[in-house]
Amino acid sequence: MSYRDYGEFVNAWWCNEKHKAANPKEGTPSGKEAMCPRTELHQGDTLPPNVGDPHASSSPFPWAVPLFGEVKPTKAVLRDHFDPLYPDFNTEYPDQLRADEFLNEFSAYVRARDAHEGPEFQLPSFVLLYLPDDHTGGTRPNLPRPAASVADNDLALGRVVDAVSHSAYWDDTAIFVLEDDAQDGADHVDAHRSTAFVISKYSPGSAAQPNVEHRFYTTVNMIHTMEMLLGLPPMNQNDAYAPVMAQLFSGPGDQPVYKADYRNLKNGLIYEINKREAPGAKVSSRMDFSRPDAAGASRLNQVLWRDRMGSYPMPAAKHNVFPAGGD
Repeated sequence: MSYRDYGEFVNAWWCNEKHKAANPKEGTPSGKEAMCPRTELHQGDTLPPNVGDPHASSSPFPWAVPLFGEVKPTKAVLRDHFDPLYPDFNTEYPDQLRADEFLNEFSAYVRARDAHEGPEFQLPSFVLLYLPDDHTGGTRPNLPRPAASVADNDLALGRVVDAVSHSAYWDDTAIFVLEDDAQDGADHVDAHRSTAFVISKYSPGSAAQPNVEHRFYTTVNMIHTMEMLLGLPPMNQNDAYAPVMAQLFSGPGDQPVYKADYRNLKNGLIYEINKREAPGAKVSSRMDFSRPDAAGASRLNQVLWRDRMGSYPMPAAKHNVFPAGGD
């Protein structure tokens, strides 16, 4: 089974971070510093050649965008199956640049399919694509606003769906979208609910009447559905007994191509940064955003709520499906 990983289960060497020397006693340089002729991009700086608009190659982002050097997989099975130009978690690195890199490779897969080249040159059977910026970095001053990070994430996903649906791969590709986790935030039904999308040419909905699924599904249902589409056996009893999401592929196969919505790019939302007086700016500055979920969910939720809702009281989270527990 062919597969390719973009950003998940990898470690990037971020050039603007302090790294330990190879020999702590002698302070011997690790040698990796040579991979970072620049540590970050400032607005107007030339972008790396694999990202950005080829007609406008300078950075449009008003904050310092970190650059990375070496990217290494954390799992042995990912050797030769990951993109070394696609980084891991860092909410200061725009999802637009991640989408740029993925679409570079995807366009090569499209050319290979159109040219009837062998399967080793075409889109792998399974792709894992990581777009983390809707996690946000809170309201740290001079960094992306939460609304900007979410808009950046939305557009990056939209661009991917746009490209796939306009290619010959639209005939036989399904895209499953999961939020990393619901952050245990307030929800009028249950705090464990999370956003999920199933996208394909065979969706039963339409532009005029989008399909909204009301059955109770979990991540395990989604995994079992992907396993069946790939012809893979279940891994254990949990996914074996989880009903597949068959109803979401019951359409006639005439879903039109998707066009990404660029309004939040054109109006500048994805470039907006937090002001020093932003709600929760001091609290956010003390949070750890070096890896996913290092910042406590409840504290970050309070900051995000105030940023979006102001002084309106934050409702208590409901836990109707599973009991509440911890941060």
